[in-house]
Amino acid sequence: MAEKTRLRASPYARKGARELGVALEAITGTGPDGRIVRRDVEAAARSAVKPPAGTFTESAAGYYATADVRELLAALNTLGGALTFPMFAERATARLGVPLRPVESGVEGAMPALNSGESAVLAVGDVAADETVRIHLTYAPETLSDGAAADLLRAMKRFLENPLTMLL
Repeated sequence: MAEKTRLRASPYARKGARELGVALEAITGTGPDGRIVRRDVEAAARSAVKPPAGTFTESAAGYYATADVRELLAALNTLGGALTFPMFAERATARLGVPLRPVESGVEGAMPALNSGESAVLAVGDVAADETVRIHLTYAPETLSDGAAADLLRAMKRFLENPLTMLL
């Protein structure tokens, strides 16, 4: 029977992998003794989220993140259905100024299509059993920088994980 070896990764890298939806097992560490560090996770997130060819225009790029929406779901529950999760996600996306692509069955593993003339499309998936959602962003690198795209994704994650930030 093969012996299972312990995955060497810093706590910051583990946290980053959870936030960015990256599997640590697929990363080769560049830290001391091959340890996985945060920069390895970020590099994997930038390169590993390319969807299969034909999913969106070849000049488009994409990122995704996973958000923990337990706090938001608890807040929505107190409203008795006056505001639903899809409504909140749509309002948060409108606040970012990025078109929301309605998704019927979530966005797990599929980047939203970037149509001609669009600079970015943000899709928020269905709430999973563990009360997380996957947020996918597809963007045109010639109109939106990688940094600006990452900022949009982080802002949406912040809105979903801390719903009170929508009031600011």
